[in-house]
Amino acid sequence: MTLAQTVADYVTLKQALGMRFRTEARILTAFARALGAVELRDVPPRAVQAYLAGAGSLTTFWHRKFEALTGFYRFAVGRGYAARAPLPTTVPKRPAPFVPYLYTPAEVQRLLAATARLATRPRAALPAATVRTLLLLLYGTGLRLGEALALTLADVDLPESLLTIRTSKFYKTRLVPVGPELTRLLADYAQVRQRFPRPVGMASAFLALRTGQPLSRGRAEATFRRLRGAAGVQRTDGARYQPRLHDFRHGFAVRRLTAWYHAGADVQRLLPHLATYLGHADLAGTQRYLTLTPELLTAASQRFAAYALEGSHD
Repeated sequence: MTLAQTVADYVTLKQALGMRFRTEARILTAFARALGAVELRDVPPRAVQAYLAGAGSLTTFWHRKFEALTGFYRFAVGRGYAARAPLPTTVPKRPAPFVPYLYTPAEVQRLLAATARLATRPRAALPAATVRTLLLLLYGTGLRLGEALALTLADVDLPESLLTIRTSKFYKTRLVPVGPELTRLLADYAQVRQRFPRPVGMASAFLALRTGQPLSRGRAEATFRRLRGAAGVQRTDGARYQPRLHDFRHGFAVRRLTAWYHAGADVQRLLPHLATYLGHADLAGTQRYLTLTPELLTAASQRFAAYALEGSHD
């Protein structure tokens, strides 16, 4: 059996069992493509090592690929398609975890101001108002980029200040309430959006091009890179990646937690609510977003000091 056919069978099985399996499918498909028309039993260990290494320095994606290949070869060996797994026996240490970029209020303002430069081309396919609204939506709700881009006109209920996020990452649909200020800004954009076509009625994209077609992820990310350069927002800490649209999600979680600390709220009790709002399957998913910033560290330390002081009076 060929490598490509075995990969296809494995992906089909996993998805038939109800798993999304998208990232793994991309990894394994790329693996089969890189090795070409080869029988599964003839895959040499050096080719596997070369695929894992890729180009450039070691990143956590090495381990992501290794995990996908481990599962694949467990399937192949278990069914007798391969005698053994040609995987490396020595696994490199994971690099330091990626630290998301947390935008300052001044940087957010500069990014929003930079969208005005798009308005110098009034007939451009991507309106400045769409880009500006995307940034405000990500900043104010912590939505995943894909969730924001998938919103339809029917999903944005302005009278109720509610967004409907349909069958997101974990196959769940959820309601996301938005505050009055963001509701007003979304209503302003809705007035602009009325001037664009609605190719499929209320199922048309809320964040749309001038043609009424949805804004794609690739176009959104490419536009953001230009905005980031125009606004002078960049990392200087030597990190592998420059600030991303997804980092707005991290910032939202950190701001919410910091606000709860400052308000004296019961943070442990409220964390499950934040997880639900962000669409996480469990608290572990939310905890990865809670980068320890100086402000958050100060707020947490003050809370602990107050707790310790109360305990000393017992």
